[in-house]
Amino acid sequence: MALIHSPKRKPSPPVPLYQVCTVIVAVCLWSVSLFTELRAQQPGSDAKNAQKQAPSSKRKVKTQVDTKDLPALVTKLSNDLDEVKQSVRDAAEAKLLEIGPAVVEFLPAVSSDASDEWKMRIDRLRSALGEMGTEEYTLPSLLTLNGAMSGRDALTKITELTGNKIELAEVANLDREVITDFEATPFWEAFDEVLDQLELTVAAGDGGTLRLVPRALNAPLRVAAGGYSGVFRLEPLVVQKINQLHDPAQSSVQIQVLMSWEPRLVPVFVKFPMESMVLVCDDGQVLEAKLNAQETEFVPTGGSQLQVSLSFSLPTRDAKSIFRWNGKVFVSIPGKLASLEFADPMKANKKTATVGNLQVVLEKARKNRDIYEVLVGVSLKSDGKSTESFRGWSNTNEAFLINQANERVEHVGWSTTRMTDSEIGLSYLFDIDQGLDGCKFIFRAPATLVEQTIEFALEDVPLP
Repeated sequence: MALIHSPKRKPSPPVPLYQVCTVIVAVCLWSVSLFTELRAQQPGSDAKNAQKQAPSSKRKVKTQVDTKDLPALVTKLSNDLDEVKQSVRDAAEAKLLEIGPAVVEFLPAVSSDASDEWKMRIDRLRSALGEMGTEEYTLPSLLTLNGAMSGRDALTKITELTGNKIELAEVANLDREVITDFEATPFWEAFDEVLDQLELTVAAGDGGTLRLVPRALNAPLRVAAGGYSGVFRLEPLVVQKINQLHDPAQSSVQIQVLMSWEPRLVPVFVKFPMESMVLVCDDGQVLEAKLNAQETEFVPTGGSQLQVSLSFSLPTRDAKSIFRWNGKVFVSIPGKLASLEFADPMKANKKTATVGNLQVVLEKARKNRDIYEVLVGVSLKSDGKSTESFRGWSNTNEAFLINQANERVEHVGWSTTRMTDSEIGLSYLFDIDQGLDGCKFIFRAPATLVEQTIEFALEDVPLP
């Protein structure tokens, strides 16, 4: 058996000292990094860093709070925003963000004598939650309702789920059974389907509550006659051809359109941009809009309907219907009302209160013979809003006093003292025997204003 001999290995040379030091330093740095990472994962380790940052406004809303308890809770948390301990202030702000947009209407107004940090936190909350709340407020109400039930029960449920008031007193056919199959269905589509089953429609010229009347014999179904776009519904009511015998070029077809919106909203300005209208007849003719800006701008005066008359070029007799009608509508919608309070108006001259984009300055309160006058300056950060929108918004304001007995006292008259594109001066008169000492002046107005351009489409509109 042959033997294999291995050559003797030479001893390894000693490791240089600088390499040993390099390894030791690397191990030390890795240990420090690992210790820091483990410590960061321990509860409470980020307290100092968290105090330097505002709570995230992107946090998902998870907290469910009974609406009856919400005003008191928001008041307590708002007071905590001015606590001495920063951890308490941060926790209160985080909690308010977690509850979500519902807290905005209960946040206190920012007065000029409040602390800078408290004002900063309140403004930050309004900015974060106000945008979320306004966006949700102007989106269409969605409802989920399934099963067979009476018409009365179905309409009652629709009101509860959407906040849109429907008058049910002395309405026919409400005991009929209707079949509902709505899954996140927009308000108008679900509402129209129920009305069609009950052979009902909405009365013209309604107020803030939808009034129902029997549908006329041979009238089309609401779901077929209307076009839907978000919170809005459009329906052509009357189509009329006008032949100008002395000036045929001025002949036109006039279409009366009923524009409706969810009653929970109150648009303050509506404009139909006629250049956006595209009307194609069944024979291919295209109707051109008769441009007249004054006739296409409207300031609604209440209720949830607006009836407008739009003029287009006259088609030939070959056209029997408008096969397709696409257009746009520009709308301004104010947000929810905000309240600003001034205690002892006679002593509050030049005091400022702010809620979101709304700022009110109590310029002066004085006695004028037997009447007390309160002068205020009101402004809304426009962010490029149109003058028409602002002026429409200014009509939604209200003001009153709370007297020494905690009773509401209405003003006996008001007037506008000045108006610009973003500010309005107002004078309110009060007939109050006890004077203004110990009273509170309350001013209410929407703290936001949203401008939207909506698109709509209508089909198969018969021509006379």
